[in-house]
Amino acid sequence: MERSKQLVRFISKIAEKFPYSEDEAQTITDIHVRVSQDTGDVMAFDDDGREITRVVVEQWIDAPMETDAFYNQVHQLFAPVIEKYGTSLGIAKPYNYVLENENGEYISELYIVDDGETTILGTPFMENLSEELDAFIDDLLKD
Repeated sequence: MERSKQLVRFISKIAEKFPYSEDEAQTITDIHVRVSQDTGDVMAFDDDGREITRVVVEQWIDAPMETDAFYNQVHQLFAPVIEKYGTSLGIAKPYNYVLENENGEYISELYIVDDGETTILGTPFMENLSEELDAFIDDLLKD
């Protein structure tokens, strides 16, 4: 199965676990999306670390690219799928889709769903953020 179909299936499975209801919305702040370049596993976890669902994207298994390029590709592929299939969940807003590596370490925000507004944080916004913060702190410590 091609990767975009797998991602749609993945987000649809999350939506099935949190069906939309005007009466009752669950309180979750983040949906943690863990991706492994080695195994192709894509897993979703709630705030308490309980697995929601998983799929395997075979095209990502040992993908011949650098780690940063891999996560940028994942980010670019996920955002439109989440926008189309994953913003009407039975979860109290705001909530985030957070991209993590296979060890659960933060990579980036994939998508933020807010009251009435949905904001995508693209990789250009996040690029070089760590370096810029390091430079800012270095400047502060010089004084």
